[in-house]
Amino acid sequence: MHIVWDNLNTHRAQAVWEDFNVRHDHRFVFHFTPLHASWVNQIELLFGIYARRVLRHSSHSSIQHLRERTEAFMNKRNQAPKPFKWTFAGFELQTGEPLRFNDHALLRRTTKGR
Repeated sequence: MHIVWDNLNTHRAQAVWEDFNVRHDHRFVFHFTPLHASWVNQIELLFGIYARRVLRHSSHSSIQHLRERTEAFMNKRNQAPKPFKWTFAGFELQTGEPLRFNDHALLRRTTKGR
């Protein structure tokens, strides 16, 4: 089973999840999204639409039936694609480097919510 971790806190607990996997005969493959991956939100939007239109309130008689419904959903979506409008207001990446000063004003940039 493949698990995609999309949360900063799970990155800090990788050893915990590796121990968990050992106890469960290595049945899981963990994938950690990049720490600053706002583009992943677009994938989450698509999965939300998929969950509402294919999974919610439905009953699938087999894996094949689920696969057919999933492929039909994707084929229909790809016939008239509507790209998500992705914007990112931005904040400085947390790289571990000290904050830099603005050359013009010699003032440190501040960002709300930090």
